[in-house]
Amino acid sequence: MANPCKQKRFVSHGGDVWGFSRKYNIPLEEVLDFSGPINFLGPSPKAVEAVKQYAELIRFYPDPNPVELKSEIAKYVGHGVDAANIILGNGSIELIYMITGVFHHNFEAVIPVPSFTEYEKAALRVGGAPVFVQLPENFALKTESIKKAITEDTRILCICNPHSPSGTLYNKEKILDLVDFCQKNNVILSVDENYIEFTEKAKDTTMASCVKNYENLFVIRSVTKFYGMPGIRLGYGIANEGLINMLQIDRQPWSINSLAGFATLAAIKDRDFIEKTKRIITKERKGFAKMLSEIEGFHIFPSATNFLLVKILNKEITATALKEEMAKEGILIRDCSTFVGLDNSFFRVTVRSYKENLKLIKTLKEVAKLQSL
Repeated sequence: MANPCKQKRFVSHGGDVWGFSRKYNIPLEEVLDFSGPINFLGPSPKAVEAVKQYAELIRFYPDPNPVELKSEIAKYVGHGVDAANIILGNGSIELIYMITGVFHHNFEAVIPVPSFTEYEKAALRVGGAPVFVQLPENFALKTESIKKAITEDTRILCICNPHSPSGTLYNKEKILDLVDFCQKNNVILSVDENYIEFTEKAKDTTMASCVKNYENLFVIRSVTKFYGMPGIRLGYGIANEGLINMLQIDRQPWSINSLAGFATLAAIKDRDFIEKTKRIITKERKGFAKMLSEIEGFHIFPSATNFLLVKILNKEITATALKEEMAKEGILIRDCSTFVGLDNSFFRVTVRSYKENLKLIKTLKEVAKLQSL
């Protein structure tokens, strides 16, 4: 893996189908996107219907205090969480910047890497200094290494669970150990759970059940990934009421549009969609991982969510070159060399339908063979 101290130029995230369509002159609907870890089933039909049903309400300002939405989200999260423990955001991105924005210049943000690049950008935006802690080869959460990186200048620790980009699911005990340590050192622990609903152990692993007991714990989720609605832009933070009240003071007004709220309400109540997604993603992930592992020269990391991280063992092939060649075939994969802590031998692919996964496998075999010649 790469040296985590090496700074990398910020690039766009996976799922940029618009830029891909323009660059390769491929109609948007023909782009086969394996780069953005979005539910390939798309949004809940009930969410789409809600957008249509309430479309005329866009003539009004959004509800500045959508208590019904917060209450339904709290009920959906469970674990004793109530509306007072919920804060809404324009996607999880706003929440990542919101929690980091409570600090001022000259603070440190500890980030185990590789990880989502927005944690680093959020810290830099308000004058913070990212401190990277390299995860081991298997992406395990080594709590002692993380604790050693925390100093009197540290104000926030950012973790994603399941981990991105590997898909590793961390157990609650390890994260609780860090929550306790951080609380003693006046550090907020931000846990990004954007992919947790894809996992089979979500109820046992989520930190949402602990927010009432810790003033320094901030759990972030969204409807982007699991609910297949990246265009809606709605996320929610789960935290102790005191922390929620502090964040509410500085948040931007009307950052949540009305249709996002109605779509979210419909989606989280659609039990058929939820169960279907869990069942299909689990099945297709296992088959996809097996097919990928049968390609010579690839190592597939175990994943609990809807994407797979792949390491290229053939030194003659780079993830960047592989991405470009796949793009020529209309297939978009995620070049992971842009993650701090990873090098040019890693790429990520999202679990899609069997037919689409099979197409990627066949194309990948052909491209990888040509690249190694």
